[in-house]
Amino acid sequence: MPRGLLFGRQCTSAIHWKYHTKVQNSINKRPVVPFVQYWMRVLPPRKNTPANTVMFECSFQMNKAEIKDYLTELYKLDVVSVATEVVDGERFKIMIPDVGEKTHTNPHKKIAYVTLKDVDFKYPGTGPVDKTEELTLTESDSSES
Repeated sequence: MPRGLLFGRQCTSAIHWKYHTKVQNSINKRPVVPFVQYWMRVLPPRKNTPANTVMFECSFQMNKAEIKDYLTELYKLDVVSVATEVVDGERFKIMIPDVGEKTHTNPHKKIAYVTLKDVDFKYPGTGPVDKTEELTLTESDSSES
């Protein structure tokens, strides 16, 4: 049984710990929200990427198992494998008058390469756009004024 600080003092008994966790769970009747501190965003595919591999930028706290759980539970994707990589931020120099040259570094990124079971993954925003809706809206707006 885990032991630790409970109500500001050390809890040593396993029975005592069980009792207080039950009391705390009955008092705090909040719904459990999974993956609160995590985020992911889809990156565009590279030239030599296989069709069933998708690239995501994710938070540094996520490990491979949590990335897989995140995608299967929230987006119902069939994940076969996950590989992660930490990419250093881009460094560049800035010339500041009266100070000189300063080096700036962009933040580092964690990239996850996710291999899906389905080969046909459609990236968001890459499908055909229906231009007729935009034209009808602009024509009706111009005729009213």
